[in-house]
Amino acid sequence: MKKTAAWILAVTLVLSLTACGGKNASDTSSQGAGSSQSTEDVSMQENNKPDNGSLIVAADGLESVGEATEMLRGGTNQNEAVLLPLNTKLTGKTTQDGGLWYAFTTGTAENATYRITTVNKTLDTSDLCLSIYNAYGEKMHSYTLDANQAGRASTLNLELPASTTYYIYIWAEKGDIISYSLIIRDPEEQKSGYSTAGSVSESVGAVAGQEILAGTNQDEGGMIPLETEVSGKVSDGRGQWYAFTTNSVENATYEVTTVNKTPGTGDFCLRVYNMYGETMHRYTLNANQSGEAATESMQLSPKTTYYIYVWADKKDTIQYTLKIHGPEEQSAAGSVTVEEEPLVFETPFELNSTQVMFKAESDAFLDEAAAKEALKPVAEVILAHPDHPILLAGTTATDGDQQARVDLSNRRAAAVKNLLVSAFGVPENQLTTIGLGFEADPFVRGQDRDANGKFVESEGAKNRRVIVMDANDPIAQELLGA
Repeated sequence: MKKTAAWILAVTLVLSLTACGGKNASDTSSQGAGSSQSTEDVSMQENNKPDNGSLIVAADGLESVGEATEMLRGGTNQNEAVLLPLNTKLTGKTTQDGGLWYAFTTGTAENATYRITTVNKTLDTSDLCLSIYNAYGEKMHSYTLDANQAGRASTLNLELPASTTYYIYIWAEKGDIISYSLIIRDPEEQKSGYSTAGSVSESVGAVAGQEILAGTNQDEGGMIPLETEVSGKVSDGRGQWYAFTTNSVENATYEVTTVNKTPGTGDFCLRVYNMYGETMHRYTLNANQSGEAATESMQLSPKTTYYIYVWADKKDTIQYTLKIHGPEEQSAAGSVTVEEEPLVFETPFELNSTQVMFKAESDAFLDEAAAKEALKPVAEVILAHPDHPILLAGTTATDGDQQARVDLSNRRAAAVKNLLVSAFGVPENQLTTIGLGFEADPFVRGQDRDANGKFVESEGAKNRRVIVMDANDPIAQELLGA
């Protein structure tokens, strides 16, 4: 079975990696370090390799059209590292059999800063550890990046040359099983098109009046609408995560206010972070048992999601309230904007081929059980909003005939619809589908063709997707020709 040329390395090295140290969410800081010619789809079949518990990337862009190719899994050594798309959040799981290898190729911008961010999503585990290497096995940063079980994002910042492949080694400090997310961001690359979200929690808008549940990690923080008071309880020494999104006002100040409602306890503590796990204020906000409100004021960027971590200083049980106050948005004429009915999917949600995979040139799922698992949180959101019509829009990689790709992407969107209906009971008439192929795709796309027109499989994987959005979203209305 043929391998992608980008994975062939000059040297095979045996690396000795030291364990990483542990910290809690309130004091851990972020740290600063192939392609193949393809058609849109090539057969993918399960092989006899063990499931390494890795991130899974659809392999329908590998060369050799006439034969089946294996599903890609995390490599067990640097030579077999799996190439990942940039700017796409992926989820995975460590294995007890050793660490896993992934790779990414930098874009065309010279000396751009790449930010590699991971989140440990499993409670009561050791640290998740990560290191970056070049093709010669040389480590690209001084310290191992560690993400602990408190769920805070950890980030490496690396200035890297253009068009170069680097290798990610990820492992659990004590060999336990850890679910995690991983994303390699290229902030300096200019993207055109509408943005999409890589997780349901990031996509779903915060709606006043709906139940808000705290999460166990930064990726799954409960979304709090501005000016909405939330009540909660911490106990058993476990912290909790929330999130909020700022509005469009530039250079605005936001106040986060909390009250400790339980007399005779230690302090109730709070910190606010950005998506990289960087704290947005100097000191921890503490609310003591006297019941007096404590407030943190911060100047924050517009239309940006921030994350709140709360915990009890002495691991006792504390009832609390939490509220975020922000500025009022103004219309162009200077009057207060009239509030419209909020969207369910505030940002369109992207199900790409790293999450839901299809057989080659087909609308049949490669693994229906895995597809159901990926669609479960989507179904839960849709079922909770039965009065909101939803559009499922399919797109493809930049390859082949556009009309054929429109047909394929429409059939795949319909397959997602059918699974939502049959497996979860979503009303069929609540869902509409459309196929966009690649030419009509208005969303930010992976750069799956390089300057010479050669197909870049890792970026093509990002473009094989179904976008989930409200049918009354202006983007959806544009696509439907309303």
